[in-house]
Amino acid sequence: MPILARSFLPSTAVLEMTYRCNHECRFCSCPWFAADGRFPCHSELTTAQWKNIIAKLCDMGIASFAFTGGEALLRDDLFDIIAHAAQCRAEHIETKEGELRTYMGAPGLYLISNGKLVTEETLARLKEHEVNLAMSLPGLDTFKWHTGSDTADHVLKMFGKAKAAGLRTVCNVTVTRKNIHELYETLAAGLIAGADQILMNRFLPGGRGLTGAEEMMIDGPMLTQMLDIAEEVLTKAGRFGSLGTEVPRCWADPAKYKRITVGTRCSAALEFFVIDPSGFVRVCNHSQVRLHHFDEIEKVKLDPYWTTFTQRRYLPKECGGCRDAADCDGGCREAAHIVGGKIDSPDTLPPVPRNL
Repeated sequence: MPILARSFLPSTAVLEMTYRCNHECRFCSCPWFAADGRFPCHSELTTAQWKNIIAKLCDMGIASFAFTGGEALLRDDLFDIIAHAAQCRAEHIETKEGELRTYMGAPGLYLISNGKLVTEETLARLKEHEVNLAMSLPGLDTFKWHTGSDTADHVLKMFGKAKAAGLRTVCNVTVTRKNIHELYETLAAGLIAGADQILMNRFLPGGRGLTGAEEMMIDGPMLTQMLDIAEEVLTKAGRFGSLGTEVPRCWADPAKYKRITVGTRCSAALEFFVIDPSGFVRVCNHSQVRLHHFDEIEKVKLDPYWTTFTQRRYLPKECGGCRDAADCDGGCREAAHIVGGKIDSPDTLPPVPRNL
């Protein structure tokens, strides 16, 4: 169940620190990389502005921050900003012995990176501030095809170094039509190297990924295949993982999987939200729709686009009458919006009639 901060915001903020990146991932959904330039880049926030935003968000009840980009490590001031965040205090809500309890403590901190700039010094600085690290591994033999960079071995090495340093790590794997043939080996390699968990995402068109989407898009049977592979690998490894992008319930029954958590509800604006490199709020990192600037954060609460997500007013008409509609949002709403032109467009995986 979503946990809201004491403000109207979800308790997790994803902070896109920069538009810049040192990879050229074909599957990247960052909206500013779309070839048509529909998402212009404005001036990036300064160090002081980011610190002010983090402090204010903590006051509003935000308990977790994920630093991403682009590639966040390209900012020279990243660790200055992280150190500031680690010194802030946030309200945490947890259930103990059947009771809801709150306490004040440092916010949870996460760095999402492609891994290319991660070094042992980076790991030491992350450990100093208890920052969890996620690194991308979109294939082994296909890593260079997907990213334009031949650094898969380096990422695997850094998972091992992170484990030795006592850092919690997540192996992020975006699954495409091009790399699904080596998915078992990719997931296994990440876990063997030292990753604690797997976060798997199906490719969804957006950003740079709009170009050549047909050769990367997976279909329904491939979705089942990738989930079954993940379940097998995680079971053998005695580890757990999750699917980061929601799927239509008619294509994936969450109850079937014990090791990988499969979501069928959209978490945008309910479990997390995004602040882009220029300070504008978006419902999720896939979204091409800028809402208000953080300087006017209170206006977001009543923004029609925001409330479409918080009130879940986006179920595709094709899903109407489905017996699972109460537990399913018909797949990723933002990807459907990008491809279909409307927020209630069908997911890239069409609904299966058997659930009607």
